[in-house]
Amino acid sequence: MKILIIGGVAAGATCATNLRKLSDENEIILIEKGRDTSFKNCEIPYYLSYMVEDKEDLIARKPEEFKKKNNIDARNFTEALAINLHEKYVEIKDLKTGKTYKETYDKLIIATGASPFIPDSIKGLEKERKNVFKVENVVDVENIRKYIKENKAKKVIVNGAGFIGIESAENLNELNLDVSLVVRSRVLGNIDEELAGFVEENISEHINLIKNDEIVEVKDKSLLLKSGKEISYDVLINAIGVKPNSKIAENAGLKLTKSGAIETDRNLLTNDPDIYAIGDVIEVYNPLTKTNAKLNLAWPAHRQAKFVANHIMGKAKKSPTFIGSFALRSFDMNVASTGLSKKQLDGAKIPYKSTLITHNDSVNILPYSKPMNMKISFDPYTGQIYGFQAVGEGDVVKRVDIVAGLIGMGADIYDLYDTEISYQPIYSTPEDALNTLASQAIDIFEGKIKNIEIPKLQERKDEFIIVDVREKEEFEKSHIKGAINIPTNKIAPEDFKNKNKYLIYCRSGNRAKSVVKNLQKQGLENIYYLEGSINYLEKYQKTMGVDILE
Repeated sequence: MKILIIGGVAAGATCATNLRKLSDENEIILIEKGRDTSFKNCEIPYYLSYMVEDKEDLIARKPEEFKKKNNIDARNFTEALAINLHEKYVEIKDLKTGKTYKETYDKLIIATGASPFIPDSIKGLEKERKNVFKVENVVDVENIRKYIKENKAKKVIVNGAGFIGIESAENLNELNLDVSLVVRSRVLGNIDEELAGFVEENISEHINLIKNDEIVEVKDKSLLLKSGKEISYDVLINAIGVKPNSKIAENAGLKLTKSGAIETDRNLLTNDPDIYAIGDVIEVYNPLTKTNAKLNLAWPAHRQAKFVANHIMGKAKKSPTFIGSFALRSFDMNVASTGLSKKQLDGAKIPYKSTLITHNDSVNILPYSKPMNMKISFDPYTGQIYGFQAVGEGDVVKRVDIVAGLIGMGADIYDLYDTEISYQPIYSTPEDALNTLASQAIDIFEGKIKNIEIPKLQERKDEFIIVDVREKEEFEKSHIKGAINIPTNKIAPEDFKNKNKYLIYCRSGNRAKSVVKNLQKQGLENIYYLEGSINYLEKYQKTMGVDILE
């Protein structure tokens, strides 16, 4: 069998090597348009800061190594121009010689990935400038490092605050450059707004964060923003987002999705029975929403590659599904998420409840105990866990990985509460933060306590008399507009025995929940607490630009 793979990086290279593991008989050809095959694209931002010093460390396998170790014909600087579905060949151009030729196939795998997206709304990018870059491959970063060094560049603007934008900004900051990050609305659109504020605050402590603005024109030495401001720059890095490289598939007559990705079935086959597509060029199936969606992450790409290799060889079993788990380091803050975000839940019209806590990752009397801000979303009727997110200096990735495993098994908040987590004071607390969060979620699920989530505060605040139970000095620094101050030790149940509804909050939520529970013991059912309280609300107001506090 002759198998041709278009795209020689993560998904394509993994598929090629796994095909070889399954059979020595197949002829495997791997073509890559760029210089480097099988490079470590997730590690590229760390080459910016010289944390990874040698570019050779980023190359997992060169073309000659594919041949020597795997008997795979890997060709770099080789571009696929067109696919002929009926005659089963790909028209190919050797970019080193300029010659074109046809390569036939029995099975074809499209692993062309995704490329940086630059909107037409930005004027001036049509002009080629030596100081405007993207971060897509090793060559891009080589060029950035070279330009900064040779031109003694000092002022760097990073356009976009997703994974690549934040990681690029963090690593460039390590070079003692003047770094600014421009974001149209807020950072990390896949993190819920209650948590995004913590990340934004942390970024602002290290570099200049330009929010609620966007670049509309690129000039030789300055950038014009939508707000009318003009800022100078030495280097501009565009990291707004990516779009699937699906043009070759579309031109061949393969079906695309609304997002422009190549449409595949559960076995990752296109509408042609001999053509597969994998990696960032496709959408993946999410078992929680029971729909396909974009998920540009390395782990799914590798899983798809291995599945397709098995499917071609008749050894595939379960079709891969993905809930979307990721981790990110943003300066000295850790960010991680698994399952469905608020945006995804709302978009899919899935009913849910959620709750927030702030908890240390280990026993707090130890000097290296760090805080974590966490959110869990769950089914209000069954308690099934839909999503979990966490940000903070503490070990949030460990907690997200635990919940990811539970979500994959269809677990509920009771399962999370009963999850046995290894304890040692350096690594955890006697009852881990996850167990505590699950306990809080169970109280809400069982109706033992009523909560109002921060995003719903503005539309519902007029329903309540809002009570701040912090001390007077805390209240006077900042409080919710219209709130009254009754410190915890002055709360009297008789003051709440009326027809009014009360919303209780404090600094972190702990005092507020205690007050609510004590009042409920007196038979009062008109008492609610505000999720996250002031700790989260302050960040939310800055992130979302709302006017809640005074």
